[in-house]
Amino acid sequence: MATASFTLFPNLPPELRHQIWRYALPDKIRQALYVYQADCLKLKRLKEGSRDYMNSDAGLDLLYEWCPYLLDPNPIKVEVPLLFVSSEARGITLAWMRGQGLKIHSYKAGQTPIAIRPFDPEHDTLYIPYDYWGGFLDYTLHSLAQYDEIYNYDLLGLKRIAVSEGLILDQERISETWLLYCGLEKVFIIPNAQSDMQPEEHGRKVKGRLELHDIQGPMRFWNNDRGCFEWENSADAGDETLKTAMEKACDGLDEWLQDSENTFEVRAASVVRK
Repeated sequence: MATASFTLFPNLPPELRHQIWRYALPDKIRQALYVYQADCLKLKRLKEGSRDYMNSDAGLDLLYEWCPYLLDPNPIKVEVPLLFVSSEARGITLAWMRGQGLKIHSYKAGQTPIAIRPFDPEHDTLYIPYDYWGGFLDYTLHSLAQYDEIYNYDLLGLKRIAVSEGLILDQERISETWLLYCGLEKVFIIPNAQSDMQPEEHGRKVKGRLELHDIQGPMRFWNNDRGCFEWENSADAGDETLKTAMEKACDGLDEWLQDSENTFEVRAASVVRK
């Protein structure tokens, strides 16, 4: 059977051809979800002029920093076959990739090129599975305990965390964990989190790309002007268990937030596999 082709495509106006190429590109990556892995905390020494620098011989210029660039970017990968269709398609694809923060991953001859996206702290979220929560805490606390002189663990690289509703309800004083990550701004609670979102035993890989989608419903947020937590859209919550989890995720944070200018919110989200 002959392969169908549109021989008049090169004769179309450039604007129309460009629009067709753009329509052929993959969907935009919105809120990517990365699964937790260890070894992303690194010790650094602040330099003079840096924020929080203290001129001291006591080692008070040391801090641990959460480094998102150490996360495995492979889960967020997209096939981009248009790179090899034509020079015109390649130019449009490369521009789209730059806008998405995507980079070409190494590939072998004959394979479809794959683009990967490193973790973006402003838009992407770290998911900590139920069974890995203990390891997440142990790794954090062990790292901080290695150096008595560390006074600062302002982990600005981690702004968004996702956990299951069951984890929030089962853990005592889970909100104290957020205090270890002083740059944390958003906690997403995933009702009915699926077991296949767990990392593999050795590879820490999840099949398919995961994205976080906000759920229309209640949100609990810190109101800096009033100095207290408030609800938004609380009347939309038919699930009292979810509201209980949101309240628990905020317990005990008032004093910390009153002494800072941080923003903080807790909301529900669903996970979509691409």
